[in-house]
Amino acid sequence: MVRIMNLRRLRHFDTLYRLGSYARAADELGLTQSALTRSIQKLEEELGATLFDRTTHYVRPTGDADRLIRSARDVIAASANLEQEARGLGHPTSGVVAVGSGAYPLQPLITDAIARFADAYPGVRVTVTGGPSGQLLDTLVDRRLDLVVCNRAKFASSGHADEVLCIPLPTEPLVLVCAPGHPLARGEGDSAAYPWALPPPAPGSNFPRAIRARFAAGQFPDYELDSTAACLDLARSGRAITVVPRRLALRSGLAMIVLPPSEVTRDAIHLLRNRSRSALVAAFVEVLKDVAQAGTISSNGNASADPAR
Repeated sequence: MVRIMNLRRLRHFDTLYRLGSYARAADELGLTQSALTRSIQKLEEELGATLFDRTTHYVRPTGDADRLIRSARDVIAASANLEQEARGLGHPTSGVVAVGSGAYPLQPLITDAIARFADAYPGVRVTVTGGPSGQLLDTLVDRRLDLVVCNRAKFASSGHADEVLCIPLPTEPLVLVCAPGHPLARGEGDSAAYPWALPPPAPGSNFPRAIRARFAAGQFPDYELDSTAACLDLARSGRAITVVPRRLALRSGLAMIVLPPSEVTRDAIHLLRNRSRSALVAAFVEVLKDVAQAGTISSNGNASADPAR
């Protein structure tokens, strides 16, 4: 029977698994390489399994390590949550919340939530990791993020449905944005005739036929940027048009043009089903829900005619 494993050794295992190098792992942990080697060997003895294949050139996790890593990270996270809660008895505003965000919810949903959360928990560190939704969900399942906010359609196709809890957020209209002097702002021309800047993947299905053909051919958008803020900068310069959530468009000072009613955000909060969550993570989730709900109560701004023609 496997004995109760030493938490310190599990942390050593997690670090070596993540970095794939004894030198880098030992440096991060503040150990000598020989001390880290002995710790991993002791853990392997306790498990009766080899966790890493080693040569002079590489360190690679074995299949046993791949099977163990998620459970190990669950134990490490639960321990961290316990320590955080214990510290919180005297210092309720200490800790870390690790968030993953797709391009569309990052602004203004996540940024507004962080601002509100900071008022209640000024000493808490919030980290935000961006990237493709599928990659973020993989990182969540690997226990390196506390929650992910992204398009819920990615959850359905990610293969993590059994492991991830998906909490849908209220939808928000997406609007086309362009410079105030752009022909589209004056109701002139066809949106398909101008360059577009969009974060991947391009949202919506009701684009003009010419754009759908370009998308199918891998030629759309003209500028693919990970950041909606960067897309807005290109739109502000007059070199491109873009699509963003209406709240962000209202703050941009740019001209807005309505899209079909089907063009809305479809974001959700994604959490691991069987992972313990700290009080701080639970509090951040509640703030996200409140901010998303408040965002649904907004004016139509400067919206004008539908460009999808």
